[in-house]
Amino acid sequence: MVLRGRLSPDEMFPAGQPELRSYHTELASGISVRVVEAGDPESPPVVFLPGWGCSAYIFRNTLGPVAAAGHRAIAVDLKGHGLSDKPSAMAEYTLDSMRNHVIEILDALGIARAPLAGLSMGAALAAHVASAVPGRVTSLVLVSAVGFDGVPGLSAFQSITSGPLIPVLPKVATRSVLRLMLRGVYGKLRTFTERDVDEYWAPTQFPEFTRAMRHLLHEFTWRAPFPELDLPCLVISGTLDHLARGETVEAVARSRPGMQMLTVPDAGHVVFDEAPEVVNAAIVDFIGRSGAGYSRWR
Repeated sequence: MVLRGRLSPDEMFPAGQPELRSYHTELASGISVRVVEAGDPESPPVVFLPGWGCSAYIFRNTLGPVAAAGHRAIAVDLKGHGLSDKPSAMAEYTLDSMRNHVIEILDALGIARAPLAGLSMGAALAAHVASAVPGRVTSLVLVSAVGFDGVPGLSAFQSITSGPLIPVLPKVATRSVLRLMLRGVYGKLRTFTERDVDEYWAPTQFPEFTRAMRHLLHEFTWRAPFPELDLPCLVISGTLDHLARGETVEAVARSRPGMQMLTVPDAGHVVFDEAPEVVNAAIVDFIGRSGAGYSRWR
């Protein structure tokens, strides 16, 4: 069953942007993942991982500039999200399963080594992937990292998404509810547009999406120790971010010479969307200074 009133898959990002390539790739697990990328396919890759509830759309203002700087900029819809497959088993959404999922994506894309840049939950995943397969991640960009210090209000969201309520979640995921959620993640630099609402609401046309988001709330480890890492890392945060507490990440950044910090005044949780020029320049400069070290399977 597909719920009406949303953007169709053909209308969703990156529709109307021929400079961006959108395609699906099948992983070793059999899961199909949607990929959006820009730049020369032979250029050094940079992989972007979105956060909970987000799709590759969150990187719409970043892919082009990073590609223009000489990279193959790649964003993915993680399983359960966007236009990727949305498996129903709760075990698919644990930290270990999501981490292995990202490694499978790198395998499927033929990427042996590359920087990873993640937003929110995607930032935590990037760090855990770097710890699990250190030889494959050359540097990290962690933006609004969530997953090390817990999430404010998580227990409340878990209580209203308990098992018996799973069947009604698609009906609860209304446009009004989404607008309310978006208000909570933006700071003062910009506000969301109706197109933003359209794009973030579009995946709810698939009932499997709300189920997957619910499973992540309950099965993902939102308070995991920051892994031991020995590679360059850039931490970006907004001063008005109410979701990413950042105590652990910031403490680690201050204690390790290989980690750098950038704080964006008046930005909320979705810094990629709120201050793209600042974030893009920082990422391009950081990746350039932290060395190449890229390669691809051949």
